[in-house]
Amino acid sequence: MTPSSQHYLVITALGADRPGIVNTITRHVSSCGCNIEDSRLAMLGDEFTFIMLLSGTWNAITLIESTLPLKGAELDLSDRPRPA
Repeated sequence: MTPSSQHYLVITALGADRPGIVNTITRHVSSCGCNIEDSRLAMLGDEFTFIMLLSGTWNAITLIESTLPLKGAELDLSDRPRPA
């Protein structure tokens, strides 16, 4: 991907920790055609939180932005995407 065709998105989420949550999130990111450029994951008590910098084509970024609210609801996560 040439630099001009690469777009970025930062997503943050918070929710109750449970087995498989990171796997589910990373599979969703990949299925949308995005790459995880950087991430920070943390446990805060019983809560799981993460920040991810995603990259992808404009179409891939648009797809993850449009599907993230539903995926967040399925996982009971409070999520927030913002352009990077």
